Amino acid sequence: MTSPMNPANIPTFDTAVPADSLELLALPQRLKVVLVMDLVESVRLMAANELAVVDHWRGFVRHATTQVLPQHQGRMVKSLGDGIMVEFDSPRNAANAAVQLHRYFDAANAALPPDQQLYLRAGLNTAQVYIDDIDIYGSGVNLAARVASLAGPGETMVTAEVRDGLTDGLDAKVEDMGECYLKHVAQPVRAYRVGEAGAFPMLTPSADYNTSFKPTIAIIPFTGAQGDPASATIGDLIADGVIAQLSRTAEFKVVSRLSSGALRGRNLALPQVEQLLGARYVMSGSFVSDGKNLLLNAELASAQTVDVVWSDQLRCPIADLLDPQSDLIRQIAAHVHAQVLRAEFSYTATRPLPTLESYSLLLGAITLMHRMSRRDFAQSQRMLDVLIARHPRSPTPRAWLAKWHSLAVAQSWTDDPAREATKSLDMVHSALDLEPNNSLALTIKGLIHGYVQKDFALAHETYASALTNNPSEPLAWIGTAMIHAWQGEGLQAVEAADRALLLSPLDPIKYYFDSLAAVAMLVGGKYGHAIELGQRSLRLNYGLLSTRKCILLAQALSADIEAARLSAAGLLKLEPDFTVASFKINSPLCRTPACSLYAGALAEAGIPLQ
Repeated sequence: MTSPMNPANIPTFDTAVPADSLELLALPQRLKVVLVMDLVESVRLMAANELAVVDHWRGFVRHATTQVLPQHQGRMVKSLGDGIMVEFDSPRNAANAAVQLHRYFDAANAALPPDQQLYLRAGLNTAQVYIDDIDIYGSGVNLAARVASLAGPGETMVTAEVRDGLTDGLDAKVEDMGECYLKHVAQPVRAYRVGEAGAFPMLTPSADYNTSFKPTIAIIPFTGAQGDPASATIGDLIADGVIAQLSRTAEFKVVSRLSSGALRGRNLALPQVEQLLGARYVMSGSFVSDGKNLLLNAELASAQTVDVVWSDQLRCPIADLLDPQSDLIRQIAAHVHAQVLRAEFSYTATRPLPTLESYSLLLGAITLMHRMSRRDFAQSQRMLDVLIARHPRSPTPRAWLAKWHSLAVAQSWTDDPAREATKSLDMVHSALDLEPNNSLALTIKGLIHGYVQKDFALAHETYASALTNNPSEPLAWIGTAMIHAWQGEGLQAVEAADRALLLSPLDPIKYYFDSLAAVAMLVGGKYGHAIELGQRSLRLNYGLLSTRKCILLAQALSADIEAARLSAAGLLKLEPDFTVASFKINSPLCRTPACSLYAGALAEAGIPLQ
């Protein structure tokens, strides 16, 4: 029972409290520093050599209980075969004990091969805990274990409460890891690394987080026959063309050829290239020529993992390289763009959020946001929340989170559209407070006004502001195209859509641009182009129902009734409740004078009237 006399909401004896809970409340509570330490990859190590690992671990526990813990006033609470839990009264004693315990395996590791070496990871948290003769209890104990999961081999991670009890440089070296999201912990936890980083750290210090949200790519000039001046020229042409193509995208930073060209023919290891150029990905290759044609071997590799991300053998006439629309250059750039995005997205799927680089998080969040999956959509929001906590002064993740909320409304993935629309505007305003002329934030604001609020005049004005600040913002151009389309202005819609497509040739959400551009082409009477763009969009994102409706309308209006009826049948399988009447109510196209034309086309294709 709660009452004004019990503001802390502590259970009283007239509530239905289980007997074991009453017993726990009777235990003494103490402020303790909890150390949780475990053996990294213990399952794998035990499977390979169980007796040796058990022997090493028993020696470690004896060392801990007879030497280290008595020296630092620590009490062993439990040992579980591959982990220990210890309590201390002092953060300083706990941190120093952890450092000494890490050193125990140094001598043994010196005689072991790398895959058999033993390392510990440790987590420390200060909290009020319940204590009895054999154990300690409470959420603070669990948090120490969660924080330990952020530590790499040989590392100790601590919470802010522990860090407050340490003097950096005197008690230990302390590095701020920033806000970290932990499993089953509702709010982000500020984590710190105590001591030196291990050989394979899980986290990057928050001060070192990349303020750019773009991975960097270096294009090394391709090499041909040794000593042939023409070969050097061809290699430069290939590099220049790919650099020019990739530089037009918003997702990457591309190293200047003046820098990457200096590494031609040096045969440097990938980690050396990363160190010299700051590049996460490296594109290189070789070619042979018969004087008229080229045979290229191209390779894209990750400088961090030293893995080949993509490789291929390509052929083309030498004359193709001199064409501004070179097919070879377009192919290479498209492959590089797609494979880097795929690699970054795969990276986000295999690493815990706190350990991800910012650009991996952002690219992953954008990709997941535009998939037709509620689960992916929710994960996208979590990624953007991490980015906002990590970069509180950056408008970029806030602008994308604003779009996330607007998409929740557009896709009917919310029980309260008004609330989501408000959240979207609040987030975009917070982005613009940080950078008033940010073109992305202004563009997202235009999307909210247009898609969510249906205020086309204000949306058009906002897009114009975005394009004043960045005339090459493709999202603003495609948004402008839609405003014209929804007002029946076909010619202007087509012109703006063409501009958007020109500026987004390799965009990670290309299907999104194609889908909206198809609507612009439909309103502009370019039915064949609308069908082509719509089908291209569906190949990349099968679930877009609005794109299917656009294709159906374009087929019917171009007098291809048989194809329109097949499209209608397929659409009704995915959206059985779709009718001409619901189209008239919900579609922005029915704000135009052509509404009756579109409605008639749907009916002729076989969509039910009611």
